Amino acid sequence: LNVGKSDSQQFSQPRLHIWHSHTHTWVLRHCSNDIFLPFLMSSSSGLLSCKRREVGENEKDVLTGEEAEKKEGAADWEKDLEDVRFGIAVKGFQKVVELLNLQPGMTGPEVQAHVKELTKATKLSALKHMKEGGGDFSEVAAYIKDPTIFLSHCWQFTLQDIMESLEELDEDEVVWFDLFTVPQNEDPSKPPKPFSWWSSTFFKNVERIGKVVMVMKPITKPITLTRAWCVFELYACIATKSGFDVAMPAQVRESFLALIRDDHRSFFKTISSVETRKCEAGQPQDKENIARVIAGAGGFGEIDQMVIERLKEWFVRVLEDQVKTSDIVERAAYRHSLGAMCREDGKYDDAEEQLKLALEERKATLGEDHPDTLWTKAWLGQAYSFMWKQKESVAILVECLQKQKEVLGEDHEHTIFTACELGANYGVYLNRFDEGEEMLEDCLERAKRVLGEEHAQTLIIMNNLALTYATSGKADEAKELYLECIERCKEKLGEGHPETLMTMFNLGLFYKAQRAYKEAEAIYYECFQRQREVLGANHDMTLRVMLGLGTVYCEDDEKLEEARQLFEDCLQRMAATKHQGQLRSLHTRHGY
Repeated sequence: LNVGKSDSQQFSQPRLHIWHSHTHTWVLRHCSNDIFLPFLMSSSSGLLSCKRREVGENEKDVLTGEEAEKKEGAADWEKDLEDVRFGIAVKGFQKVVELLNLQPGMTGPEVQAHVKELTKATKLSALKHMKEGGGDFSEVAAYIKDPTIFLSHCWQFTLQDIMESLEELDEDEVVWFDLFTVPQNEDPSKPPKPFSWWSSTFFKNVERIGKVVMVMKPITKPITLTRAWCVFELYACIATKSGFDVAMPAQVRESFLALIRDDHRSFFKTISSVETRKCEAGQPQDKENIARVIAGAGGFGEIDQMVIERLKEWFVRVLEDQVKTSDIVERAAYRHSLGAMCREDGKYDDAEEQLKLALEERKATLGEDHPDTLWTKAWLGQAYSFMWKQKESVAILVECLQKQKEVLGEDHEHTIFTACELGANYGVYLNRFDEGEEMLEDCLERAKRVLGEEHAQTLIIMNNLALTYATSGKADEAKELYLECIERCKEKLGEGHPETLMTMFNLGLFYKAQRAYKEAEAIYYECFQRQREVLGANHDMTLRVMLGLGTVYCEDDEKLEEARQLFEDCLQRMAATKHQGQLRSLHTRHGY
């Protein structure tokens, strides 16, 4: 809380931590307007209330009895923070589990109960208990040291999940593991630790350690991303500019690598589940307090965007690592996924480079007519379409489609994909409406029959066909198909899925063309907020939505200033991220 600032400048990263009791309102002294206070919450008093007053020189070093008691309590808590600094080396983790008589199948609450009983006399953490206990524990004392990794995990996970995940790490890494590091017994001579103690403990240790590794499973909808404390730890990682990585149990990682090798879009199923507003906690009060912290840090939307961006960086890094370490056949598969991911992320030059390399590798190892080679060729044709290279795109897609029909048949999913991309080129980019409509209508019929009405590829075809209808002047058909497509996309793919957002963008474009400006503004605004969270503020599609929303604002004299701000922001982002060449294309394609 930024003391003395206006509402728009109230919040920033804290530079001063005020310890306080559950029941007292503190008078903040010696505080100039550039001092920042965190929001501090507790189970009984809620938000900390602060007042500021001037203090005379003779008052500054005078503490009342009550203040001295508070200062002493704060010192005790600082000592507690020092006591939870220990970690356990990866190579000693299993030995600790064995010496504590823990079972691999135990979950977090079961481990906590066992450790609590073991340490009830000393009131120490499990690691400090072992470090100072001697005897049978002496053989692990050398593994207990300052941590190099903060391990973020769910208490629903078993110890077996944790131990398998740790196998991905170097054995000399030292992990801060809350169930072993934090005392599980409260000191009866002290009041219960409030939320501020726990949040400070986790935040300060993330900052001190400098790296967070999150245990994640299942990969398509990770439990970790639905738990409030795990999201708080990831927020602390981002706020302190700490490193980030993901670890998984062996079977989960094996399935994950196979999944991303064959379908990079599985990642979007993961990030579609990121919605910090809906995260749960074991204690309802913790959920409320974490929600207040997130609100003070910019709100759920901003945190979602930061979390998704950090996960995206990790995902791309995994693909790049697999490209470097795999044999040529596997390398080509991972390179294809990396190129396709770059295309989805608006990095078209990188997409072209990776897809070209993957295509050459697959030609060399599998042959020109192999289904996987043709699949990479189809994606390269799609990438050219997004790069406004329609001539190259159509040439590749026509050749690829002919071969796929011969090798795979017209009803194969890959054939349907290629026909959809070619139809979109004809109907949307080249104004060959009859050819585009005929091809896309045929694709839609096949996709519904072969893949199902709610399959992702079916929904993509619906979007492209609706856009073709709109471009050719068939407004009623376009609107009906758009609305059906958006409803199904939100239900089956998620509100933050790129295909859902693409369809929303196109519907906004349609409403604008029909001069239905209120409807266009509403859909553009919703789309803009989600685009920034999922794809980032500088993504090609986010910039298109910004332009679309700005042009709608131009239709309202009272919103011309908002339009100007959007256009300026968009131009600055284009310049900063080398999107300058996109501007003319955006004018041409979307009529801005």
